[in-house]
Formats: sequence, C-alpha cells, structure tokens
Amino acid sequence: MSMTIRPETVPDYPAIATVTARAFGFTCSEPLMIALARHRPAFDPELSLVAERDGQVIGHALFTRQVIRLLGADVPAVLLGPIAVDPAYQGQGVGGALIVEGHNAARARGYTLSFLVGHPTYYPRFGYRTHVFGGSTVTLMASEPSLTLETRPPVEADLPALRALWLHEEGGVDFSIYPGDDFLSWSFTNPLLRPLVYLRGDEVVGYTRTYQTEPLKPRMFLARDGEVARAMVNQIAGAAGHEVTLPLHPYSASAAAFEAQPVATAWDAGMAYPLAAGPFDEFYALLESEKRLPGRPLWPPMFEID
Repeated sequence: MSMTIRPETVPDYPAIATVTARAFGFTCSEPLMIALARHRPAFDPELSLVAERDGQVIGHALFTRQVIRLLGADVPAVLLGPIAVDPAYQGQGVGGALIVEGHNAARARGYTLSFLVGHPTYYPRFGYRTHVFGGSTVTLMASEPSLTLETRPPVEADLPALRALWLHEEGGVDFSIYPGDDFLSWSFTNPLLRPLVYLRGDEVVGYTRTYQTEPLKPRMFLARDGEVARAMVNQIAGAAGHEVTLPLHPYSASAAAFEAQPVATAWDAGMAYPLAAGPFDEFYALLESEKRLPGRPLWPPMFEID
C-alpha cells in the first residue's frame, strides 16, 4: 500500500487529533498543542504534514516556525513536535518519512535549523545532534527590597517594551526562542499561568510568566537591569527569606545581578539538525570544544498546557 505525505487541510483536523491521541496514550496535551499552534500568526499549514494511506491519516508531524538566537544572531528555525504515528502503523517508516519531508519543506522555505526534544537514539538517524541545549536555573534567597515595582497584566501597548526586554535579557542565550510579535504570545496562557509586567512609574521594566501552582518558579523572567531584577525577585518571594528559582542562563543579562550563578545543563534529548548553512555549525564546534555553554530555550505558551 502506497503512502502519501502532504500538508494538512482543515478536514484533516479530527483525524490528526485522533492519531495524535492514540500515539500519546489518549492524553489531551499533544492534540491541544496542535490546535493552539494553528492560532498563532507564525503557523504555516504547509509545515503541518500528514501521512495518508488509502485515504486514511495514519501519522502527523508539526513543524512550527520559530526565531531563535545563536551566537547573538537571529536564526530562522522550525521546532519539530508533536510527531505521531497511529500505533497500528508504527515501525513501518511513517515517522521517518514525515521527518524527511518536513525537513525538505522547511529548507525550501528558507529555514536553516530544526530542533526538538526527543528520543536520543531515534532522531540522530535523521541528522540530529544531541546535547545542544537543555535547562538552566538559579535559586536565590530574597532580601530586603530597595525598590518597589507596580505590577499588572500585559496589554497590547506593552509589546515594544516587551520585545526590547526579551532582546536585552535573552539575546545572548543560544536557542532562546523569540516569543513573537503577536500579543497572544505574551498573554495567552492556560488559566494556571499568570503573565505580569513590572512598572517603574509608567515604564515597563520587567515581565514574568508564572504558574499559580509554582509562584516562586517563574517560567520566564525578563528585567531591564540588575536593580530591577533584584526588586522583581523580592516581590516574587513576597517576603525576605523565601527562595525563588529563576529560569536564567549564565548568558542571560540578569545573571550578573546575583551572587549565585545559573547552571546550564545539556539534555541528550535536546537536539538540532542544520537544514542549511548558518551559525549552528560554528556554535556546535564551540560547544564540543567547551568554549560555549549549551543553549536553553524557554518554551512558547502553547507548550505550557499541563
């Protein structure tokens, strides 16, 4: 039986959700990720691929457009995931065909890199290199505040300030993902996620995105300068003596504001594959020679749905 790989169409949505749910044990997270991705301005249906056999959708792979930073430069990239194959058709090369066709489609559109979090023995078959990024945090003890900032939810007028904050804080971190120019990328979250901007007078000087169930562990932390960063930590803690864990990387701008320093770790599941010439090869050579630390992405809200 022949198989066709093609871009998704609207009538495929129910079949894609069903195949994805079957492949991931009928959890809701992965089908919901795909649905949320379709509502982002960066979504490209030509990069959402289905595998079809005899008129039946048996697999799906989503490549989402991202702008990441590598060695201080913007890199047009795609993030692979979720990828799903109906359990009845697994082990027959369906997933591999989706990956190869997705690489070709992304390359034709000018993307130079594909990255993902995935199985470290499967994806290297398709050229992915492991341990290129991972996690990085620092745990800090709050102190007596020297500066008090006002807070509120973000509004659309904040977008220019938020973009500037992100570039200042994250611009030097490899594999940092630019949240996007649309307001939903900064404000649309599940009900447990709380985005806040921090104000000094009328000026936006900070931003956090935090799970209400983990108020001392922001998922994103952007600060204009060291004084603001320390004040934000104190306000997140709520009182002196509480510990706050920030998602900072040693190359984050705010890392210099604290005595304790972030520790970056590389995941064997943190992988990337160069689709075309770009800064990745230089980055990887520096990484292998231990002249550069592993990267650290902060994932878009579409992935923070649990």
